Amino acid sequence: MFSAKHIRDDEEGHEGFKALSLAEPKVTGFEFVHPPIGIDAKDFVMSHFGPGAKANNMHFVKGTTTLAFIYEPATPQDTGGIVVAVDSRASSGEYISSKSVMKILDIGDRMVATMAGGAADCQFWTRVVAMYCNLFELREKSEITVSAASKYFANQLYNYRNRGLSVGSMVAGYDKRGPAIFQVDSEGTRLPLKVCSIGSGSMNAYGVLDTHYKEKMSDEEALKLGRRAITLATFRDSGSGGFCNIAHITPKGKTRYPPLDVNELFYEFAEELGRDLAYQPTDDN
Repeated sequence: MFSAKHIRDDEEGHEGFKALSLAEPKVTGFEFVHPPIGIDAKDFVMSHFGPGAKANNMHFVKGTTTLAFIYEPATPQDTGGIVVAVDSRASSGEYISSKSVMKILDIGDRMVATMAGGAADCQFWTRVVAMYCNLFELREKSEITVSAASKYFANQLYNYRNRGLSVGSMVAGYDKRGPAIFQVDSEGTRLPLKVCSIGSGSMNAYGVLDTHYKEKMSDEEALKLGRRAITLATFRDSGSGGFCNIAHITPKGKTRYPPLDVNELFYEFAEELGRDLAYQPTDDN
C-alpha cells in the first residue's frame, strides 16, 4: 500500500487539460470566446485603444458620414427608390488608416447596410445578418422584409449591449412592402426613418438634406443630392473624406456607382454655386 504511486488531484488529467487549452476554441452559434476571468473586454479595449492609451495611432476613434433617403419618381421616366451615400475614410487615432473603405455592405439583392463606428464590429455583425437573411429565404422560399432583417440586427446587438461594441448602421432596402430604412445601433435602438444620416459628419449632411430634399425627385437629382451632402460633410468633418460611394436601390435591384473623389466633387459644386474656394486678399500695391 505504501509503495503505490500517489497522484495529486491537480496532476490527474493534466495532459488532457493541456491539449484542451492549446486547441483552437470551437465557437457555437454567435457566442464570443470570453477573455480570462478578471479581464473585462470593454475595459481592456479602452485601456489599450481608448483616449488614455499612449499609442496615438491606435486610438479607437470613429469618423464617418453615411446617409440614405427615400424618394418618389418625379416623372414616368424615373424609377424612384432609395439612395444610399457614404464616404470612404477610416480613422485610427490621429491618423487616416484607410481612404478607400467600402461602407455599403450587401445583405441581399435589394438590401444593404451602412457602416459607421468600429469597422470590425459593423462588418462582423452585418455578415451575421446577411447569413440569417439567406437562411430565411432558403427556408421560407420568400424574400425577407427590411423590417425583419433590421429587427434581427437590433436583437443581436442588444444581447451584447454595454460590451464595448460600436455600431451605427442603417438597413435600407426594397421588399414587398416597398422601400424602407431602419436605423440600428449597438445599444439595440431601431428606428424607421425616411431620411437618415449617421456618423461624425451627420449633422453637416443633415443640413444639406434638410435644405434640398424633396419627396419627389428625378433619379439624377436624387443621386446628385447624395453626392452633395457627403462631399460638403467631408469638408466640415475631419473624420470623413476619401471617396463618395453611392448605391441606388429600386424595385428591380441594386445599382452601385463608381467612387468619386470628394475633392473633385467639391470643386464641381463650388463652381456651380459661383463660390470662391478660398479668400484671396487684394494686392495693395
